Amino acid sequence: MTGQDILQETVADLVNRKIEGTYWDFKCRHHHNNGDLVHDVLCLANAKHHGNRYLIFGVDDKDFSLHSISEKTGRKTQAEIAGLFRDNSRKFFQSRFPEFYLSEVKINDALLDVLVVEDTPHKPYYLIERYEKICAHHIYTRVCDTNTPVNDAAQPHEIERMWRERFGLDMPLHDRAKIYLNDHHAWISSNRGNESICMYYRTFPEFTLRVSEAEEYMVRHEEWTRGEIRIDNTNAWYYDIYYHQTRMARVRGVSFDDGKKSMIAPTWRPLGAGRFYFYQADSIEYAVHKFHSEFSKKDDSLTLRIRDRGGKAKAEEAEARSLWGHHMRIPVLRVGELDALFGSNGSCESVEPSTDEAEQYRIFLRNQIDFEKWRDELGKS
Repeated sequence: MTGQDILQETVADLVNRKIEGTYWDFKCRHHHNNGDLVHDVLCLANAKHHGNRYLIFGVDDKDFSLHSISEKTGRKTQAEIAGLFRDNSRKFFQSRFPEFYLSEVKINDALLDVLVVEDTPHKPYYLIERYEKICAHHIYTRVCDTNTPVNDAAQPHEIERMWRERFGLDMPLHDRAKIYLNDHHAWISSNRGNESICMYYRTFPEFTLRVSEAEEYMVRHEEWTRGEIRIDNTNAWYYDIYYHQTRMARVRGVSFDDGKKSMIAPTWRPLGAGRFYFYQADSIEYAVHKFHSEFSKKDDSLTLRIRDRGGKAKAEEAEARSLWGHHMRIPVLRVGELDALFGSNGSCESVEPSTDEAEQYRIFLRNQIDFEKWRDELGKS
């Protein structure tokens, strides 16, 4: 089932309920007043709900009858709505406004527009400068089927809930660490004993990130590194993530060319006659991967070279360069893609990878290329 199929099913269910709720709101047509649109989006974005929120155009909120959306009824485009928020971004706290996208669905032959407001941890969203009738420094939300009035503000316990979500205070420690790693500007370097690098998170200094050398036997010449290696000057190391004195996670990195370039080692699963390498989007390893790239200020820490090594890998190298040029990115997979590729139980046939370096590199490129083709086909279906 595609994302559009899921949206169609979700909207049909909400329309059939013939009521409005905390995370969905009906409008007979698009807003004529931009202030009303911004207010509705703010209320939905700040509502207490885990998951997307929906502003559905083409449904009467009194009798729940359906009315097809068209240009004659003042239909807005994705670009127009995005432009409204982007042009007024400086009026939002930290210039951050809710994330959303506009899609269309058909219910009983009626064409509806759906503004999907995504669930993000950046709540509360609010204005620091008045926009039309929306007050500055007023935090709005939606409770049951009712928005906070524009001249009022959310209850204190609702505002507290939003700030707690923003800082991840009610989340498991691993999830908090992932949020804080995304805020790479807030990590401060410090010296601790004989450790080469130690950093702590400014807001919650009990979260620390330490760099340590990997053991001598640590594998660092896997097939994904073949395009980078010229001589044997590749080293492995760790990012250790601590909460107080408890190590929560250990993430392996690899440096190339005497440390001139480094990147976080991807995870892998058996695929065909070799291994397929990727980052899992919701993993702490991927959070560290992005942190490392931002903190090191090296764009090449996100890409791998595709070298012309010839021999067994010649055909795959040519095909890879036709897709990506001279550099490739290890793909980032979400849970749905992992399930579709490997099965929901995550099981794959275990294989013993080839010990021949040229063959390893050929299979690595083949698997990465085949995945990109599979993903493209999946997107077309």
